[in-house]
Amino acid sequence: MLPTLDYAFFAERLHGFFAVAGHDGVTLTLSSVDQSAQQAPGGNSFSLLFRGPAQPALEQMTYMLDIPGSATFPLFIVPVGRDGDGMQYQAIFN
Repeated sequence: MLPTLDYAFFAERLHGFFAVAGHDGVTLTLSSVDQSAQQAPGGNSFSLLFRGPAQPALEQMTYMLDIPGSATFPLFIVPVGRDGDGMQYQAIFN
């Protein structure tokens, strides 16, 4: 069953690991969960930042992410930068 992908779901998993299905050994770490300060009342706008390995770099697209022993769900991520620690990816929920 697909989990409810809301701010609370990801906030509970901050600094957690997400395996990228179909990409053996590629794991993303959730490094930031930021709720939009400009959202409408009752809204659920937030953004996520993940950190992954420098190689292989993932392209902008939808990936199946797996929380071992918990849930698997699709998520559209965008590469936003590379630094000495690897690649950063962002997902935005409006």
